[in-house]
Amino acid sequence: MITNTDQRVFDVIEVTNEMPVNRIGGVGSVIENLYTGLKSIGVNSLWFLTDNSYTEDELTYILNTYEKVAIGTYEELLQFSAPVIHEHSYRFDSGMEIAFKRFNTVFTIHSLLAFEEIFNNVALSSQVKWQEKLIAKSDTVVLISETERKKYIELGYKELNENFRVIHNGLKLPAAGTKKRRDKKVFGYCGRLVPRKRPEYSQLILLEDGFSDCSTYIAGKAFSFYAKDLVESNNLEQRVRYLGWCGGPRLEAFYNAIDVLVIPSTYEPFGMCALEAAARNIPVICSRVDGLEEIFGDHAFYFEPGNYNDFVQAARQWKASSNSEIESISILAKKRMKRYFSDTIMAEKYQIIFKQMKER
Repeated sequence: MITNTDQRVFDVIEVTNEMPVNRIGGVGSVIENLYTGLKSIGVNSLWFLTDNSYTEDELTYILNTYEKVAIGTYEELLQFSAPVIHEHSYRFDSGMEIAFKRFNTVFTIHSLLAFEEIFNNVALSSQVKWQEKLIAKSDTVVLISETERKKYIELGYKELNENFRVIHNGLKLPAAGTKKRRDKKVFGYCGRLVPRKRPEYSQLILLEDGFSDCSTYIAGKAFSFYAKDLVESNNLEQRVRYLGWCGGPRLEAFYNAIDVLVIPSTYEPFGMCALEAAARNIPVICSRVDGLEEIFGDHAFYFEPGNYNDFVQAARQWKASSNSEIESISILAKKRMKRYFSDTIMAEKYQIIFKQMKER
């Protein structure tokens, strides 16, 4: 085990596969903001990283940047004590059985794998089964949006565990200044390149009438490269930039470069990049689906999920809007984000659960 702390007793142990370094997807973003939120309200947390696949340099960065981190196996987790462990896992580990017997457990589901299977058109039956197993074994299950709660019930998971609740993800406001430039020439896409997120929309829009002066920046990783193939087949190499994973200064550079963020997902449990854009006064074109509506309310350029033609119309609406109209919708989205989706609001809601479990 590797650790940067001598403490062994904590208020909560946060167990994750993904710290906010070279992250795969949205879980690392959630962890980053839960870290700042819990720290700001004085919760003594250990951040326990399992399934370590980080390089030596990345591990050094994690240990130097984040307080009270341990990296090891579930067996080594037993060297620490807390009233509750908070599990963020999306990969099965047989050692979980040991930890779940020793600790009270809160399991946050960042996406329901049964729906990931449907909307990504991939076979995830074994992963779905272990997620269902974790649901059944956990003391409390947390879902990250009201639509995820409805899907949880739709899947029959209430029979597996009826102790579930909703806690929206939250975001710490960035230190960087808010977006002011409104050139309406640069689209941005941030997230994994997977079928349910429809990353190809952010490229195909460049071929439509009225967008010949536009370009697209894409931040994120892929487990399918089909979207990249579109760039070559449509001769868009000079107008589409793939940036790979972005965090810290690279993420800020991405948001500083774009004029609008597009989120074309057909299934989006929440949408951390939506919060990131709202916090920076960047307008969003997004599908009217799941957690995205909960984040933005009326303050986005919406289109119907899976309907490319409707997406094009929403992009045209954004392009035709005046700078004052875009500024207004962006300001209202940011106000909504600050009121409902801050890192401290998220942390305070989790703290309530942790205290309840401690008092059992």
